[in-house]
Amino acid sequence: MENLFSYYIQVSFLSLIIINHLVELYLAKRQLAILKQNIHSVPNEFNSYLNLENHQKAIMYGSAKLQLSQFKLIWKAALLMYWFPFRGAEHLYQSIPLEGIHHEVFFLLSFFLAQYLLNLPWSIYQTFVLENRFEFNRMNPKLFLTDQLKGIFLGGVIFYFILMGLIFIFNTTGHWWWVLSFLLLTCVQLVLVWLYPTLIAPLFNKFTPLSGDELRTGIERLVTKAGLHAEEIFIMDASKRSSHGNAYFTGLGKNKRVVFFDTLIKHLNNHEIFAILAHELGHMKLKHIQKSLFLSLIFSFIGFWVMGKMSSQQWFYNGHFLRILSPGFLFFIFMEAMPVYFFWFQPLSSWISRRREFEADAYSAKETNSQDLVTGLLKLYEHNASPVITDKLYSLFYHSHPPALERIRKLQSIIK
Repeated sequence: MENLFSYYIQVSFLSLIIINHLVELYLAKRQLAILKQNIHSVPNEFNSYLNLENHQKAIMYGSAKLQLSQFKLIWKAALLMYWFPFRGAEHLYQSIPLEGIHHEVFFLLSFFLAQYLLNLPWSIYQTFVLENRFEFNRMNPKLFLTDQLKGIFLGGVIFYFILMGLIFIFNTTGHWWWVLSFLLLTCVQLVLVWLYPTLIAPLFNKFTPLSGDELRTGIERLVTKAGLHAEEIFIMDASKRSSHGNAYFTGLGKNKRVVFFDTLIKHLNNHEIFAILAHELGHMKLKHIQKSLFLSLIFSFIGFWVMGKMSSQQWFYNGHFLRILSPGFLFFIFMEAMPVYFFWFQPLSSWISRRREFEADAYSAKETNSQDLVTGLLKLYEHNASPVITDKLYSLFYHSHPPALERIRKLQSIIK
């Protein structure tokens, strides 16, 4: 019976790898087709905001990224095949010259490093070829290398202690190890979200308080009403890496921050800054980060519960082409194989995110002038060369923000 279970899981797992990646390639093809169809004219709704030259640049930039993503999808599928059915993970596990808890930890750290190095050429190409072609990249090789080394070191230290804790709990606490592991990971996650704005993000960028006499009155009114202080609004020096612009809300408790990219803020007038700021404050006021964390914790709890049930089941390991029962392989399966099974839940996750963006837009429209948010968003689309048209099915899977046309129509209905 165990061999039969293993066989069914192997067939299902391999089938899903192939089907999921074929679907993703199909979705990319649909998006490329819709971009190509609309390259010669600006959609009527955007005629007064967007000229044909910038529209065509966005189409060509979006198409180039999609074409690159198709090669990356094939590469991703090949890596999954190598690590699982071709037993690359098992070979790596057996090559670690350590014992006990350190063997499990360094197997996983070695896998993360190998996966990072195998995907690094795509990052280099995207940064120094694709982004250069469209004049977005401002990063030099030295800064790129510094960022990568910082990321490897920081990620390595954090993951080392997390994995040491998880595997120690697995080895020493018996049947309920998964509950304690869930609690440990939850605590770490909350601490990292709290520390990110003030400790982690400044390792990569410089943050300065948003200031200016003309802005201060409007900013203080908005942030006070939302329960923040003007000192929690920052400008980030994104221009040293890219000319793309954005804004975001991050942090928990006293470490909350609204951050504007310096590349964005210089293209907006004061009223548009207020509108974009109100949108980000809307995420905070509506507790979107807390809601996302709560959902994440629910799924994390379920995941650890399933891990607890599967941790001693040989058929489960064999079903993913692994013949050794170990905590390292258990965590490896759940980190690398589970996304294959949950691919079809991606539209739900994207829908929740888009709904929250609409809610933040509505908050901004209530607190500021809706038309200022419309013009501010359109400047953001134009500045980032983001296509304002999209395939509906592609958007259903991938867009965490509403498509431009839906978003602008919604805001214009508020204006009317």
